[in-house]
Amino acid sequence: MRLPRLAAGGGRLVTAALVQSLGIGLFMASSMAFFTRQVGLSAGEVGAGLAAAGAVAIGVTLIAGELADRIGPRRVLATLYAARAVCCVAYGFVSTFWEFMAVTLFALAADRSGPPVLQALVAATVPVPLERTTLLAVINVVRNCGLGLGAVAAGVALVSDTLVAYQLTLGVIGAAFVGGAVLVLRVPAGGRPAGSPKHATDDGGKRARPVRSVRSVLPYPRYLVLTMLNFLLSFFDVLLMVAMPLWVLERTDAPRYMVSVLFAVNTGLVVLMQIPVSRLADGLRRTSRLFAVAGGAMAVCALCFATAGGADGWYAIGWLTAAVVALTLGEVLANSAAWELSIALAPEESRGRYLSVFNMGLSTERIVGPLVVTGALLASGTAGWVVAAVVFLCAGMAAERVALGAGTRIGALARA
Repeated sequence: MRLPRLAAGGGRLVTAALVQSLGIGLFMASSMAFFTRQVGLSAGEVGAGLAAAGAVAIGVTLIAGELADRIGPRRVLATLYAARAVCCVAYGFVSTFWEFMAVTLFALAADRSGPPVLQALVAATVPVPLERTTLLAVINVVRNCGLGLGAVAAGVALVSDTLVAYQLTLGVIGAAFVGGAVLVLRVPAGGRPAGSPKHATDDGGKRARPVRSVRSVLPYPRYLVLTMLNFLLSFFDVLLMVAMPLWVLERTDAPRYMVSVLFAVNTGLVVLMQIPVSRLADGLRRTSRLFAVAGGAMAVCALCFATAGGADGWYAIGWLTAAVVALTLGEVLANSAAWELSIALAPEESRGRYLSVFNMGLSTERIVGPLVVTGALLASGTAGWVVAAVVFLCAGMAAERVALGAGTRIGALARA
């Protein structure tokens, strides 16, 4: 696959994303074995610690966004990468549950704060909307590749299964984050945002007015509504990671190996489709419409999963494959729309804080999503998938209208 030509500074951001995603892939594949076999924690303790720390860390993203507005996203993002490097080294010396909790809280706070600050840096580096969406798409593709390669490389530590091997792996992960921080600092942008404030309105449909001050706690109402709708459309992640494996193994006649095959299908299609689809985010009307199409694709995905539950043999495999293809299409469409609109609809002087609020929805999905999927969707069987299809379809259409209305009033993405 040939990558498109990137704007100035984009190559360094892409390289930084690749380097740190290699580290994340290493960590994801080896950390559970390290914590349970070397530190002596139970799987339940690790899961509970990650969930608790993740919930607390969500609020920290607002602080990072505020700092990005005040001192510039470049320095904040480099600091977050450096903090994760320190946490990786600290993990190598953890010996109790509470030490694990302390390090995990800092690590997840830095992890959850990174995406909105990265978006703010891309927005400061690349002023042209279509170019910045393409850059974010390339970063996403490279990140997926890095995660896969890192997971494969973690096999060395898993085969050795010794404390020294895991500590060396954690050291390599830390070095990857340091490398990412250095690359970010070399990006020629990211200072204090400049320019005149954009304007927004509340949901009353009144005349446009200036957005609230940087010190306001929450974005304007339409932005918050779009954040909540994007929260629903971001369920593609938990559907793939949680719902798909459980549905395949417990409710279909498909062979067990289909779980791995479907993961591979998703990864391959994201790599192939994300960049071309991102070019569709051109102008307010087209970009907003991507949300509606994404909701429709996810609705089709849900109905295909429901049908697979009552199919036999190759028919079940076919419906499951169709479900994951539709899910992946919804993923790349929703990503492209969310990346651009979350930036374009945010006031320039408080963009970091707005993006942090927007990404809080994604962080919340990681915590709430598995509970919703296992406790409601899968427990309801076929009916659960039908309800999910209706929710996705309605969320996509509503997101299109909200984004179009907000963007029209503030003059964002003027090209239709």
